[in-house]
Amino acid sequence: MPLRRFWIWPLAAALAALLSACAAFIPDPEPADAGGDASLLRDLRGGRSLYVDKCGGCHRLYDVDAYADDAWRKHIQEMIDLGNVKLTPGEQALLARYLTTLNAKPRP
Repeated sequence: MPLRRFWIWPLAAALAALLSACAAFIPDPEPADAGGDASLLRDLRGGRSLYVDKCGGCHRLYDVDAYADDAWRKHIQEMIDLGNVKLTPGEQALLARYLTTLNAKPRP
């Protein structure tokens, strides 16, 4: 029986590596991203939560740097217009703020 279990750990490690390689670049906002402004940092974190929860609930998440600012705003509006997502104007602003602020962040 121990020999049968031997292959599970390498398989699990390979699967984890594969999944992390496919993960989108969705950075957590840091104080530097908000220029030290605690209110802006809170907004950016709220926008990230919306992106992960609302957008990721329907389709794969795209890297934040996949689109320029205007393209992100257009995509958000298209999803709202199609009825694919319900966002208040405040939520729409938070989501756009997150995507347009963090899309210039360098990858680690």
